[in-house]
Amino acid sequence: REKQDPVELWTHAIGATLLISAAPFLILFLIPVESNTSQHQSLLKLLLSFASGGLLGDAFLHLIPHALEPHSSHVEGDDQSRVHDVPHGHGHTHGGHDHSQMMSVGLWVLAGIVAFLIVEKFVRHVKGVDGHGHSHIHIDGAKVSSAEEEESEGAATKVDGARQRKKPQSAEKPKKSGPKSQMAKAGGEMKVSGYLNLAADFTHNFTDGLAIGASFLVSTNVGIVTTITILLHEVPHEIGDFAILVQSGCTKRKAMMLQLTTAVGALAGTICSLLAEGIGEAATLWILPFTAGGFIYIATVSVIPELLKDSKPFQSLLEIMGILFGVGMMVLIAERSEEH
Repeated sequence: REKQDPVELWTHAIGATLLISAAPFLILFLIPVESNTSQHQSLLKLLLSFASGGLLGDAFLHLIPHALEPHSSHVEGDDQSRVHDVPHGHGHTHGGHDHSQMMSVGLWVLAGIVAFLIVEKFVRHVKGVDGHGHSHIHIDGAKVSSAEEEESEGAATKVDGARQRKKPQSAEKPKKSGPKSQMAKAGGEMKVSGYLNLAADFTHNFTDGLAIGASFLVSTNVGIVTTITILLHEVPHEIGDFAILVQSGCTKRKAMMLQLTTAVGALAGTICSLLAEGIGEAATLWILPFTAGGFIYIATVSVIPELLKDSKPFQSLLEIMGILFGVGMMVLIAERSEEH
């Protein structure tokens, strides 16, 4: 472990955290999806399939394996010579302990799934009560538009065929404003899945922050390697999260702003890790599997059901490839992080 200047340590760690938050955010500008409208639906579904593959891959290949690691690495760190002298004895001596740790990780994953279910039930119940007011607004809007249509029809029937030729133009106007009205509606209200995804993303970013802080405490080189690994892992993850937010009713601008707010989680994690050395190890025992449970819930309950709606054979094939690509990205990232 390097002896480092505190100012330099904090500058490097906070700088690295800001980098992993800003880089994926800038990439979102390149995605040509503005809102959850019909014209963007096929591309959005493709991004959602990538998101579900990324979430499941992240949960099963990154978060859960990392949650199972601390005990063995901690033992090796404390007494490396004993582990090297008796390589096979470790499993027998601590078998019971390992099993209880695996049980605890499994229970935390299940706790994450159940917690997200409870939150969704609660939010749906609250929104169900509030939703009554929103429905009146939509009904009134529908009445206004239908009244306007009747007026224009009445005006058209009063004149001869020359004026009637303009009728298709007036009929086209609602079509033109269709996507805009859809975007306005999208910006106004967000589905529960959007809030759940933000909560899961916040806790996930917090664990990334813990990892960055802990790695820079070891040495600057370890910190840089960890930052690159997390950055590679964050880019596909953030693209998937963006797709989920747009699908849940956000405009592109709102989704990007919400994504940026979850960076506070990463900064909080880094600061906690730097202030209290060793907090990372204790936190990973439950934060990582709990977040994994949240990711599994979002992927299987909020995202995949969206992919089952009205898909043509070719679109379905693309979506399955998107899921596999999302998982494949996480496999590559997991392999790269193991090498380091």
